[in-house]
Amino acid sequence: MQLHRLKGYIQNIYLIEYEHGCMLLDGGCRADFDIVSDYFRTTLKRPLTDLKVVMVTHMHPDHAGCAHYLREKTGCLVVSGVFEHHWYEGLSGRFSHLTDILLTHWVAGRLGRKRRLIWYPRKLRADVQLQDGQPVPGFEQWSIVATPGHTHMDISIYSEKHELIYVADLIVSNKKQLTPPYPVHFPNIYRESVAKLKAFEGFKILMAHVEPQTISTQVLDDIMVQTPKVGQSNKQAIFNIAKKHLGFGFDSQKS
Repeated sequence: MQLHRLKGYIQNIYLIEYEHGCMLLDGGCRADFDIVSDYFRTTLKRPLTDLKVVMVTHMHPDHAGCAHYLREKTGCLVVSGVFEHHWYEGLSGRFSHLTDILLTHWVAGRLGRKRRLIWYPRKLRADVQLQDGQPVPGFEQWSIVATPGHTHMDISIYSEKHELIYVADLIVSNKKQLTPPYPVHFPNIYRESVAKLKAFEGFKILMAHVEPQTISTQVLDDIMVQTPKVGQSNKQAIFNIAKKHLGFGFDSQKS
């Protein structure tokens, strides 16, 4: 097994390579297609059709944005955890989908990236939905663990054999300190998800926006303490950005 880390549009892209095929640990941005296809051609020296599975940990643009397009181009399986309702369901879901795309463009601008096409379907059409602990089809050394809180459907993907776990946005970094992501929609569930990582002590933790590293149980406890008591939302994120960078003097809690 070879673990590859690619520099994506705004996030780390983790690619697992075996002789029999490859798996992406998340669906990336729509803008990441060229990055992935070029990596297969120039670095792996393999056809893109050797991509057999794309995992989707949750529905944000940098995690699900390229999944459907990769399936269209390669015939790969799109695999997620079990979910009953789409994250971007209904009118409020349409608003959140648009907001998350705008926030992704904002982050890309902050990182000095050129504006790229990142539009993607707001409803995931997964080929396979896995229950907690089930192995990934064709990559049975890897299984999933449900780690919701950031959204309702977040999963992490781990390999006991290789002592690796990919947690996507479960943990991020602010001023070089590991923290909860923003927003945390479901704080109580989020804390339970972080606590699950204690069962993976000693594993190298792969994160979408932070360098891979091992994380002590003390740091996990610190992250749980930092978790907000009240659920956050995209609306608050937009208002906070506007207040910080545009000088608007309104209170998002009253709007």
